[in-house]
Amino acid sequence: MKTFFISSTFRDMHFERDAIHKRVSPMINEVSRQYGDTVEFCDLRWGVNTGNLDSDAGARKVLSVCLDEIDRCKPYMIVIIGERYGWSPDEGLIKETLKQRQMSEIYCLTTSVTALEIEYGALSSKEKLDNTLFYFREMSGN
Repeated sequence: MKTFFISSTFRDMHFERDAIHKRVSPMINEVSRQYGDTVEFCDLRWGVNTGNLDSDAGARKVLSVCLDEIDRCKPYMIVIIGERYGWSPDEGLIKETLKQRQMSEIYCLTTSVTALEIEYGALSSKEKLDNTLFYFREMSGN
């Protein structure tokens, strides 16, 4: 089984994420089964349960789960870029997370989670980049 991590901001990419689950996934799996394989998509849009945590602990958990899921799916990733930048966690939280994962190659510590996902899951190695699909939503009326 191949698992693709879906990276995008949540609020503005519902249509695209729904299309992956409702239309793309069944078509890809129909073909994949002919080769004895399946494909699934990791979509964290439905959230990470942080109801019993304070805001700092909740943000820490969201970032940790996100990077764990990228690791689980590696090297496969789909990145959908639109008009929003997304949520930016505190710089200290990003530093702490990178230190725990023994990483230092992230370009900017004042970044959105989506940008961090892209750097961590797609741009940190040639193998990851070669297995990442980038899609850009064309803006109209601007």
